[in-house]
Amino acid sequence: MHLRIKAVAMAMVVATVGAAAIPAAPASANVSQGYVTGSGTWTDDWGDEGPISASTRSYSNVVAMWQKILVADGYLAASGVDCRFGPATTAATKRWQTDRGLVSDGVVGPRTFATAATRLTTYEGWFYYDGLGSNFIYFGRLADGKWDMSLGPDLEWQPLSYTNASFSICS
Repeated sequence: MHLRIKAVAMAMVVATVGAAAIPAAPASANVSQGYVTGSGTWTDDWGDEGPISASTRSYSNVVAMWQKILVADGYLAASGVDCRFGPATTAATKRWQTDRGLVSDGVVGPRTFATAATRLTTYEGWFYYDGLGSNFIYFGRLADGKWDMSLGPDLEWQPLSYTNASFSICS
């Protein structure tokens, strides 16, 4: 009987330690999914996104999202939001990265997205990027995990696609 109690106690210790040693899996996105996506907690959704740059996925709703972040933080004029990762977006991205201690390469990859995500917060089921002053960008996360954003004169909501530039402002 004593051995059985000891064995059960040891099994409980091993199970507890084993469970603690296995980290919770972060949201796992893949650009091939075509969208900014996440599951579970939203706080790690952006840390595995990208890359976007002047030479990689340079015309999309995700570029528009990044441009809005640059606008919110004062690095790009609002008129620069056109869903195209051109010279102005590249220069603004490099300044944004430098000011945050990141490699200033103009490529928005997982580290740049993760750094931007530190400015995300939630309120009543909505997400927003808290830029400088009163500059906010509102986001949603759909039931399938895709993130979406409101943009343009009609404040239309579109999913954050890597392969499609569907906001009216993108034309």
